[in-house]
Amino acid sequence: MIVFTKKYFFIFIIILFSFNLYSQDTTQSLAFKKNRPVKTNPYFYRPDLSYQLLQQFRLLQEANSGDALAQHELGIRLLLGEGMAADTAQAVKWIKLAADQNLSAAAYNYGILLMNGWGVDWNPFEAFRYFKLAASKGMPQAQYVTGILFTDNLVVSRNWEKAYYFINLAKENGYKVEDDVFNELSSKVRPSFIDSIKNGIAILEQNISHDDVKSKSELNSSNQTSVEKSLGLSFINFDVLEDTTQHEIKEEELIKDLTRIEIASILDTLRLNDARSIKAINGNDQIRILMDLCNYGSPEALTLVGKLYEEGIYFNKDIITAAEYYIRAVRYESFRAPLLLYQLTQKQNFNNLIQREIANKNAHAMFVWYGLSRFGYNNELVINEAFRVLQSAAGLKHIPSMIELGLNYFTGDYLQKNESAAFNIWKEAEQSGSIEATIRIVVGEIFKEQSSDDRKRLVSVLINFAEKGSVIAQSALGICYLKGIGTNKNKALAVKYFRLAAFRGNRFAYEQLKNLYDEIRPVSPEFIVN
Repeated sequence: MIVFTKKYFFIFIIILFSFNLYSQDTTQSLAFKKNRPVKTNPYFYRPDLSYQLLQQFRLLQEANSGDALAQHELGIRLLLGEGMAADTAQAVKWIKLAADQNLSAAAYNYGILLMNGWGVDWNPFEAFRYFKLAASKGMPQAQYVTGILFTDNLVVSRNWEKAYYFINLAKENGYKVEDDVFNELSSKVRPSFIDSIKNGIAILEQNISHDDVKSKSELNSSNQTSVEKSLGLSFINFDVLEDTTQHEIKEEELIKDLTRIEIASILDTLRLNDARSIKAINGNDQIRILMDLCNYGSPEALTLVGKLYEEGIYFNKDIITAAEYYIRAVRYESFRAPLLLYQLTQKQNFNNLIQREIANKNAHAMFVWYGLSRFGYNNELVINEAFRVLQSAAGLKHIPSMIELGLNYFTGDYLQKNESAAFNIWKEAEQSGSIEATIRIVVGEIFKEQSSDDRKRLVSVLINFAEKGSVIAQSALGICYLKGIGTNKNKALAVKYFRLAAFRGNRFAYEQLKNLYDEIRPVSPEFIVN
């Protein structure tokens, strides 16, 4: 039986209004100046607009007198540079002062700062406490975030009932919760628990009461919107589904998975925003974009193109090529491709077709035969024999086989480790136009001993690859920012890139995330995770 993984990831931000004031930047730390949200990325929430008409001196006067609303307003303006030079250190100071006076919006926003490491040390545990405080005051956004943090097993131990409770509470109070999020949570919670919530008898937190919840007008006044793939919070969940034969992957899921790539408006660009079937993919421009994503190593695009070949949509039906794309997606740790590949191998005469095409020197079939053995779908070949089949396919200049062969040399799998041989194979593939090979070369080069200028250049290249859909570039950037390779050390950015990669199925990135959390985990029963 084949075991595969699946995960879900959800992100939110709240859009702010803009105001104009002026002041000098008293920030002393360059790190604070550089490590802050830019003005065009408004992640924060402003519940009260009464201070927009105040002059600067009046706002400062009220803030200094201890007025929490004024402190919060001043902090937001300093943070985003609205009418005044941005001063992150002072912004953090004022927002925290307001948060510590139990102002829900300030607590929520200070949690965002802590979670992203903007102007303050990255600390998701303190962020959780502030989010919970805002949730207890009835802030729907904070209730939603608190629920999300009960799902990823990173800050607190996963607890589906608590997650459902808080997210349901946010939904009841006007926060827009996506249907697939809510349905997924509902499937993990006891029906009796859902009934108890509906009957108003399930209260997980004594300091939260429906009577404390603010009116929906306050939420609506924030001009709430969701922006995919921000630097905000995420819902990462690896589920192992043991009975793969009973699970059905919907075409709509394969399309929606493209939004995980971190490319803005990707579904709009592909004209698939409302598509529920892959039959909506019928244009040359759509295929060109998908193939570009495949070349950058996008597991989502590789899986989708594999399905197109399997079903004979746009392309002629070709189950060998479908299997090839699925195997490439499995290599990049797609969480849907393993099941699709398994189901494909169960089709009648599949193995006979592969064997016949191998006899005809079909490099695609050779690659598939190797992949089925390499990833545990076929026990007919010992791995050494499968490796020889891969070598034959690479000798026929089959690009995926060349990339895979180079990876085996680079890691030392099935043969003696030889990085020079790996680079030579990848460079040959690169000369044939393979972007995938170029990414492998850059990732391999950046961790070799070389000048700081070269490493800085390679980090810039990796950022470009990550923006084009490369999951291994995202994971490599996490290491670069964590260890200061080719860039300054920045734990918050390391977390960002590890999250992006983990969200797409990269277990290495998820393990790195867990290690970062564990390094600063407080000695408190609240933050013990399984």
